This record gives sequence, C-alpha cells and structure tokens, in this order.
Amino acid sequence: MGTEHAARAEARRLEAEAASEEPYPAGTTVSRPNQTTSRMFNLRLTDEQFAAIQDLAAQRHLPMSTMARAWLLDRLEKERHAS
Repeated sequence: MGTEHAARAEARRLEAEAASEEPYPAGTTVSRPNQTTSRMFNLRLTDEQFAAIQDLAAQRHLPMSTMARAWLLDRLEKERHAS
C-alpha cells in the first residue's frame, strides 16, 4: 500500500502544480473518447464471474468497465485479423 499511497500523493502534487495555460509537451496526443457516439452493452455474469473480474480490475487499479472494454476490444481486433 505504501507504493500506491506514494503514487497517489505524487499525482496530487503534480495536478496541483499543473497550469492549464501551458502548452502540452511535444508529442502529446489529446483524445476525447467520451465525445464520440457510443452504445451501452449489457451482459449477465454469475456472482462468481463478476467478483473475479472485479478483483482483477482492483489489482490493476482500473475501473472494472475499463478493463472489460479493453478485453472485448482486444478480442475483437484478434478476430478481425484472423478472418
């Protein structure tokens, strides 16, 4: 937990020092993924499956939906290249 706490403290410090008027560093790509049209996708999982995904996401410090979306998109890309 010490490393996680230190990382959060460092992120807070950097955020507090950031000036929004300064230009982004060279090579920075700005994206706004939530400004594109998107659709909701629902699926059913057993309590065990849900808990397993939730645990893995927590271990990786990711929201569960972000991790699941990444998995689905990764598999979609693999399937597209397989055909």
